[in-house]
Amino acid sequence: MRIRGPFLLFLIFLSGVLNAQIESKIDGLVYADYYYQFKNIVAAEKDRNAFQFRRIYFTFENNITQNIKVRFRLESEHGAYGSTAKINPFVKHAYLEWSNLIPQHKIYLGMAETNAFKNSEEYWGYRSIEKTIMDLQKISSSADMGVALKGDLLGGKVHHWLTVFNGTGCGSAEIDRFKKIGYALWLTPIKGLILEGYYDFESQDPTGKQTAANLSSAKDYTAGKGYNTMKGFVGYDHPRFTVGAEAFWRTNEQSGLQNVATVFDDEKKEYQITASTPVDVKRFGYSVFGSVITPIPKVKVFARYDFFDNNSKDNVITKFDKVTGKLLSGVDDEFTMIFAGLNYIPAANLHIMPNVIIKSYAKEGLDNDITGRLTLYYKFDSGKIIVQ
Repeated sequence: MRIRGPFLLFLIFLSGVLNAQIESKIDGLVYADYYYQFKNIVAAEKDRNAFQFRRIYFTFENNITQNIKVRFRLESEHGAYGSTAKINPFVKHAYLEWSNLIPQHKIYLGMAETNAFKNSEEYWGYRSIEKTIMDLQKISSSADMGVALKGDLLGGKVHHWLTVFNGTGCGSAEIDRFKKIGYALWLTPIKGLILEGYYDFESQDPTGKQTAANLSSAKDYTAGKGYNTMKGFVGYDHPRFTVGAEAFWRTNEQSGLQNVATVFDDEKKEYQITASTPVDVKRFGYSVFGSVITPIPKVKVFARYDFFDNNSKDNVITKFDKVTGKLLSGVDDEFTMIFAGLNYIPAANLHIMPNVIIKSYAKEGLDNDITGRLTLYYKFDSGKIIVQ
């Protein structure tokens, strides 16, 4: 019988754990949809519809001691529309968590969650509908490889989370000698309320001898010399409703151009840039969301509004077409997204959610994209497993 790599690793890991006779748990979740694209600016995508798995988690956790825990998580999903590839899992988490080595703190070693949007994702509460804005717009990955320190300060009202990661996410090995440093600090002055600030940075050297590839999230016209991100988040969770708002500012250092001069090359039959000045490319986005319990039993309502500007400067060039000589800047590149729907909860850990996604473009002449979906979300949990 052919066993793929991730499953083989998991079986070896599981065998060792069970032989040690220690407490374990298996859990997971599924996001599945039927979607229909009623309108789309790409003509070929209009009326596209399909059933799909958007996420499948299979997680194994094991408490080696009272303070040491390990997690191994596989993630799977369908490919893009038209893909003939089978659903294959990949490793999302593989880390050791050590509590109280430093009082009121946890240390993470391995491939673990990042701190860029974890809190806002929990307050949003509908990852089954869509990622938070920073995740969706690829400002940061949700998991990465490295070390992290997370803990409480000042009697549990102040919390912080420091990460030192490769910066490439969970789908890639390291590509250069630099590391991404991220730090989140948040306050919970009263029950349900959170006030958070976040900052990360990483240097880059596109021409460095140890640079195997350019980090795509830090590349615009050219690969940046580094990047940094700032974010603010405020949320309030009440027994009957939840609201939240976050905003971020991302800078890719010297990945764009200004003062661009071009000329047409008669031999090559294409345009070429003859002069330019490297400048920073800045992105900006914000998201406002909420959910509320309705008078109808087992039914909640949720909604979210996103705004994203991929290049906030109209005179900064990020793309150049050699055939036409056209320079693409930040003019009218903004768009907004609305997510809204109902959440019917017939049983614990089971959610049936009719929802709609509307994407609107700032560029004149572009109509809205409208997608309707019926989403099924369920979780499973083995409970505690003890082998005597």
